[in-house]
Amino acid sequence: MKRIIVGILALSLLLGCISEEKEEVKYTINITGLAQGELNLSDLKTMPSEEFNAILVKSTGTTIENSWKGVLLSDVLQKYNVTPDYVTFVAIDGYMSTMELSDLGNAYLCYEMDGKDISQEDGGPIRLVIIDQPGKLWLKFLKEIKLLGKENSIIIKGKTKVTLVLTKEDLDLFDQKSVTTEYKGETKSFEGVPVTALLNRARYEEDAEKIKFTSADEYTIEFDFDEIFSNEDILITKDFRLIMPGYKSKYWVKDLREIEVL
Repeated sequence: MKRIIVGILALSLLLGCISEEKEEVKYTINITGLAQGELNLSDLKTMPSEEFNAILVKSTGTTIENSWKGVLLSDVLQKYNVTPDYVTFVAIDGYMSTMELSDLGNAYLCYEMDGKDISQEDGGPIRLVIIDQPGKLWLKFLKEIKLLGKENSIIIKGKTKVTLVLTKEDLDLFDQKSVTTEYKGETKSFEGVPVTALLNRARYEEDAEKIKFTSADEYTIEFDFDEIFSNEDILITKDFRLIMPGYKSKYWVKDLREIEVL
């Protein structure tokens, strides 16, 4: 009888291990944007890795030091033969953070913390760790990496809690609004996303005073933040054009590439 019980327990443990292995194999990070693919947790563990100590700094100023093991983001990007301008990291719950590639030289996709697999409680099984960057950027439950270029996106940055990089496809996900207004002596209709909606998504800081729009050829215009935020008829179209009803045509920026909150 004891042998039967022991056998059942051993079988249960074996099945549990197999189940865990299958779950690990199934966990993938989706690579989207300039490259398409899937990065499997098991594949990540076969890539050249590094072990290092890093200090996480919380928003309260509290610091926590741990040892980590993972793969440099730059090594992962080499696998896809792409050099993006921006990288957006997306968690399972939809939380995201965006950074310029130049700020990600010390970014790692980690799968071990203090010598053990990263638990769900600590943001595993794959967690973003960026040495010398604040802890709020160490994204937990990493599920997607979006690789984006300046030529096919708009970045919203500055005094915002979240840096947003939006493609034309991303703009399609927002509610669209139509306005009819006079432009260069003609009455025309335009459809796009209210700038107000984008600023709300980026979670602008309460002390924002100015907002600057920059085009692909570096033409810039600047306004008081409240002047723009209070006008829901100011739109951005799918072809990255700034629609400014009631303003002179010189303020209707074409090929918009950057919105900076100051």
